[in-house]
Order: sequence, then C-alpha cells, then structure tokens
Amino acid sequence: MKAKKDLDYIIVLGAHVDGTRLTLALLERTRRACQYLKDNPGTRAVLSGGKGSGEAVSEAQAMYRYLTGHGISGERLLKEETSANTRENIAFSLKKIGTRDVSVGIVTNNFHVYRGTVIARRWGFKEVYGIPARYRSWRLLVYIPREILALLKDGLFYWPVRGN
Repeated sequence: MKAKKDLDYIIVLGAHVDGTRLTLALLERTRRACQYLKDNPGTRAVLSGGKGSGEAVSEAQAMYRYLTGHGISGERLLKEETSANTRENIAFSLKKIGTRDVSVGIVTNNFHVYRGTVIARRWGFKEVYGIPARYRSWRLLVYIPREILALLKDGLFYWPVRGN
C-alpha cells in the first residue's frame, strides 16, 4: 500500500520495548516511519509511547534512537513519552502537535491500522491516513482477535468528545 505523500505529521504508535531493544512489532513500525520520513523530508513525526514494566527506556526514546541512528534529524521528531495505550498515543500526540488542522499518518502494524486511524478521527484530526508496517509472526493469531475485541470495546465504551 502506498502512503499519502507529504503529510504534515506522522504519529508512530508505540509497542513494547525489551529493555532498550525494539521488539519486532516496534521495529517494523519504526522502519516504516524511517522510510516515510526519508521519502517525505517536510514531514515531522510524533514518536508515541511511554515506559512500561521491563522497559529500560520509553518506547518513544527507543524509536528516537533508531531514527536518528538511521539519518533522521532529531529536529523533525517529537517524543510523546507518557502514553500507555492506543487511545493515549493519539490523545497525547495531539497535544504535542497542538492542532487538529493538519494531515496525519498513523504508522502502526498492518493489523492495527484501522483502529489507529478510527481513534485519530474520533479525536478530531481533519485528515487521517493509515501507514501500515508489515508484521509477520505467529503472534498474529493472538493479535487479530485481540484487535477485534479492542474495536468492540472502543466502539462501546469510548466516545471521546472532540475538543478534549
């Protein structure tokens, strides 16, 4: 899938870090973000993800290290280091960006793109696009049903008011 070019921002959704090492899911997201940023030099990125148990650094910091180590200027990267789930990734990234009137790409693994973009639209971003990163693992057998349950949960229990 070809991503929309020249977005104002991409939001890279966090995933678990093993100590300081990017796990497969986060590595694929970060690689995809790196390629997008290289192809679109006017785009900035919000790296979204806090520090959970078993993580020596925040997910955002781990992504920052990878991207700057692969030639992306730190000036283009905003770190959002407090979120613990997809809803918080989007909400706290919105605070970093400061406006809903921008085009944003949601960078996450292919199985998670739909939910990430739906949540971004619910938070009021005017122009939202999915930027899928591949994910090939037996864990998809767990992640896909979990994603379906999360969609149901989000749809039934979370109706964020725009302007929060």
